[in-house]
Amino acid sequence: MTENRLEFIDAEQSEILKQATIAEQRNAAKVACKFAIERTSVSYPILEEGLEALEKGQWGDFSVLNKLQFLVDRLDEIQWELQEKMGEGSIELSDYLAAFHTARAVNSLYFALNADPFVAASEAIYEAHAATDELVTLKQRILQVFQAPTAI
Repeated sequence: MTENRLEFIDAEQSEILKQATIAEQRNAAKVACKFAIERTSVSYPILEEGLEALEKGQWGDFSVLNKLQFLVDRLDEIQWELQEKMGEGSIELSDYLAAFHTARAVNSLYFALNADPFVAASEAIYEAHAATDELVTLKQRILQVFQAPTAI
């Protein structure tokens, strides 16, 4: 298995995911992206389409992934512009962080729809953490996936 970004912030959780079933990995990805979207209160029409695809198990659906990637790219542009303005002192840190968290929440959903279940889970969790800065709470929610019966 290749290295993943989750290993850098939570090696234990990464290892648990490596040992998990495909259903557990898919459920972990779903929990992570929903957590990020809920905590950031992000709302775009494509998110509903992405969440619906996730619920239906339509992983790797390029029509949805392309729309999400377009939105992530645009949100990343915005947050980079705000970071520059913050450096110039023309906006507050909170404005930049809101844009950063929004981009990361949308990216969590993008990754949750990845065709590879391990990539979907590990990257959705990594991005959800970046979106919320709530690794402990997120990890607790993810670990519940492994304690409950799995169903996709």
